[in-house]
Amino acid sequence: MRIRNFGRNLDFTPDQYFAPQSASEVLDVLVRVKGKRVRTIGALHSWSEAPLEDEVVLSTEYLDGFRVEKRGTETWVLLGGGCRLKDILPKLDAHWLTLPTLGLITEQSIAGAAATGTHGSGRQSVSHFVDEVTLAHYDPATGEPTLTTVRDPALLRSARCSLGCMGVVVEVGIRCREQYRVEEHFSLYDDLTSVRDAEREFPLQQFFLIPYAWKYLAQHRRETPAPRSRLAWLYRWYWFVCMDVGLHLVILSLVRVLRSPRLARWFFRNVAITTAIRNWRVVDKSQSMLTMEHELFRHIEIEMFVPSDRLGEMLDFTQSLLLHAAGVQEIEARWQQPIAELGLADALQSIHGVYGHHYPICIRKVLADDTAISMSSGDDTYYAVSFISYEAPERREGFFQFAAVLAHATGELVAARPHWGKVCPIDSAEVVRLYPNLAEFRAACEQFDPLGAFRNPWLAKVLFEE
Repeated sequence: MRIRNFGRNLDFTPDQYFAPQSASEVLDVLVRVKGKRVRTIGALHSWSEAPLEDEVVLSTEYLDGFRVEKRGTETWVLLGGGCRLKDILPKLDAHWLTLPTLGLITEQSIAGAAATGTHGSGRQSVSHFVDEVTLAHYDPATGEPTLTTVRDPALLRSARCSLGCMGVVVEVGIRCREQYRVEEHFSLYDDLTSVRDAEREFPLQQFFLIPYAWKYLAQHRRETPAPRSRLAWLYRWYWFVCMDVGLHLVILSLVRVLRSPRLARWFFRNVAITTAIRNWRVVDKSQSMLTMEHELFRHIEIEMFVPSDRLGEMLDFTQSLLLHAAGVQEIEARWQQPIAELGLADALQSIHGVYGHHYPICIRKVLADDTAISMSSGDDTYYAVSFISYEAPERREGFFQFAAVLAHATGELVAARPHWGKVCPIDSAEVVRLYPNLAEFRAACEQFDPLGAFRNPWLAKVLFEE
């Protein structure tokens, strides 16, 4: 069976493909394929090489169980690993419940979202809130397939964000929270300090660095007890028509039809900053405000997680690098020596003029996760800085070259970590340096999968090679 991901940068045909409908069927599959590598896939809304496998692929699409239960004073939701977020949220809402955090899109499966550290803004990632994980794996003692539910906090730190390396995620358990409402409005800023100062009042905000204008458009958000706005329905229509569809159609026209980097730069300097209506305060349910229809148009993305105290440096370097990649100017002199010392001078020069960025750079605050290797694991608060390209799949080489320089340079300069589920040009030496709890993760994987059956070659190289 031919498998292609959402971004169309992955295209592969495994020797065997299975789509079991229950935990017992998962175990049956593991019996049949014992001795081969097994990769689990969900919604395939991922751009990294994590899903790739040429031996056995196991889809979780039919592992879609959903049940809400009380455990003492807490309300839990038990979700099959293949449950899509877009199906989970309406079902929880029927109970006046929701998840503790929400990412920007709802296409992913819950197992995939947790396994790659999917995040929203102003809270921890989905991984952090996973309270138990049921894994199908091979028993190290007998070598036979078995089910294990992980609740031990020490092991959960690895199982929450495991990239599928500990086994097949059959079910996850999450403590729910009551449904809530969010107030939102837009403001425009000239400097980063002013945007970050606003976080004290709007802790759920995300903001956008508008390329070539180099201004910040802040989407101020906070929880509120206020009722749903009378015109919330109109705001939703405005957002869908003007942002989810209209803005993207303009960008697609500039990038794929006109193919005019100069016109794209003019658009962002003069038009893009006017597309959001400022100071229109609207209140609506959490999932209506915190998510968007970002999957309507095919794109590709790299996202870097930078410690909060390095965000200013990250964005200064980003601006200079984007202008260099667009061929507008050489990278600023202050960055040339550090880049040379990293051995990236040739790579930097090779991207001059090969890629014109054409999408607002989305920036979201992510609190520290209690995980071993999610991108925001550790003690720091991080900012996720996202770079999206709408180039057609056959014309992405310039983006990939830019992404590689961005990842390697910012990893060294500001300790930035690339998102596991997006374009992820990282090597094992960088992983060792950026993830101090890697040994803990490796030990957990060794306990559940000592033979490495659930690691594809990319993960084996990146996560397990010294």
